[in-house]
Amino acid sequence: MRIAEVSIERDHHGPIVHISGEIDLSNSDTLRADILELVEDGGRGMVLDLSHTSYLDSSGVRLLFDIAQRLQARRQRLVLVVSEEALIRRVVVLTKLDDVVPLVATVAEGIAALEAL
Repeated sequence: MRIAEVSIERDHHGPIVHISGEIDLSNSDTLRADILELVEDGGRGMVLDLSHTSYLDSSGVRLLFDIAQRLQARRQRLVLVVSEEALIRRVVVLTKLDDVVPLVATVAEGIAALEAL
């Protein structure tokens, strides 16, 4: 059962991936494979929009750390879109993910963060 929906936009700096729904143990491996498949050679990185993600468990947090690490190894960057009001923001902050990955409030800010690289 897939409880998260993924949609992708293309930007010349890299993909913009929107995830809505829940990220947990039941779907984190599939999401990891789907998202890592989108990593582009020569791009600056990826914007991962979690604005409509309603739940994030420890396997979801691990997924985000893994994606960030994979991109960093390629000299690229992951930027997370997590608004101040997002249900999952507290999880992101408590796990110190925001120390590793820049957090922005909008997709436009995410694209600007990639442009600044």
